[in-house]
Amino acid sequence: MAEVGIDCHIKLTHPDVEEGQPCGFLLESSNNPGAVFSIQRQVDYEGNITIRVFFDVLAADDLINPNGSQHVLNRGNIYQRITAFLICVDGISVETPVGIFSNIGAQGHSATELHYGEMSVISCQLNNVGPYYPPANAERFYASIWDGDLSWAESYWR
Repeated sequence: MAEVGIDCHIKLTHPDVEEGQPCGFLLESSNNPGAVFSIQRQVDYEGNITIRVFFDVLAADDLINPNGSQHVLNRGNIYQRITAFLICVDGISVETPVGIFSNIGAQGHSATELHYGEMSVISCQLNNVGPYYPPANAERFYASIWDGDLSWAESYWR
């Protein structure tokens, strides 16, 4: 399984993509220290929170993972994977270094694609599709399955 900070910068998970297994992606870094993942929060007058998550996925051959190893997927495989997520209107989980954002979807404008000779950059925007929950601890989130080891009080509903 992909591991954030080792062989990817973020992971996306959806039951209908890659048989529900988390998929790691490398993000464009623009020569900054580390990859960029941004959150936009909006609160309406009733206190409802809407978040939008933004990130730029790199799709190219011979990419290098955060730990310096060779990335196993090529440009075509990466592009196919990210576009599979971009048709999911809900149920996407996004694992970042700060935790997992759950029940995110590709609603409305969800991507702008820039295709160059040697690489593609897919600028993604995903939105929460229900109540907003702060990012969850990744280890507890993945352990929160119906027949898992955690009790009801220790688990995340998913």
